[in-house]
Amino acid sequence: MRICIIYHSETGNTRHVAQHIASVTVDSRLVEVTDRARHSALTRFLMQCKAARSEDKTEIEPSHLDAKDYDLLVFGSPVWAFKPTPAIHTIIDALANCEKKRAVAFVTCGGRPGGSEDVFRKWIEGRGMVFAGFKSVNQKDIENDAANAELVAFVMAAGPKLT
Repeated sequence: MRICIIYHSETGNTRHVAQHIASVTVDSRLVEVTDRARHSALTRFLMQCKAARSEDKTEIEPSHLDAKDYDLLVFGSPVWAFKPTPAIHTIIDALANCEKKRAVAFVTCGGRPGGSEDVFRKWIEGRGMVFAGFKSVNQKDIENDAANAELVAFVMAAGPKLT
């Protein structure tokens, strides 16, 4: 099963989880999406939370991605204002050849994931993908072996069933 793990990370927590998934899954690719929007250090967090709350999009790198070679797409995002980030929203919207692909999502957060699952479901299904599940990873569990093993098992179980 070919897996593409697409994530956005600001503090490194989501990156750490995405890299862990990639390190224990065979035939996976990591794609980090970066937000190219310009904000001052003072207003960056406030502007990003406002954009996340409104489910806005932003300028990203890479600006597009082709999903044709993958069996499963894994999306990862921190939680901002109880929702996934504008960068991950933008890359989901920019995916090519993603229709009918299975997709799962995970978030990293310091508290609760809020409406992140519903938002991811809406974005994924809106692009014609099959929403195959959601997991939330609390920042205190980022280095927890049992939590990481559970997340990897969840990802592997979400893939297409081979007959």
